[in-house]
Amino acid sequence: MNATQILKSVGLKPDDTIFAITQSGALNAFLDFIEEWELPIKIDKISKEDWETLFASYADAIIDYHPEDDHQERAVFLKNKQMLKKYGLTDEYARLLDFC
Repeated sequence: MNATQILKSVGLKPDDTIFAITQSGALNAFLDFIEEWELPIKIDKISKEDWETLFASYADAIIDYHPEDDHQERAVFLKNKQMLKKYGLTDEYARLLDFC
């Protein structure tokens, strides 16, 4: 039996997605997070490569962390705090995010 046959045999659609998030969806989550935490990050200065890093980190964080209390966004910003320092994140703000 192949995957399609197995899924169909239990009534699941083989082409349904399990997880999907757009870059704009991720960016909106980041913008809300930055605003809520009043982070001094210069969004308009972030390079394409650094955005790609942040989005990849967000995909990992969604898998690893539950969404309450900004855990996913905090995980992304803490994992990438060295890179985000180029854009205004300070050690003080990083410590505020790392309250666990």
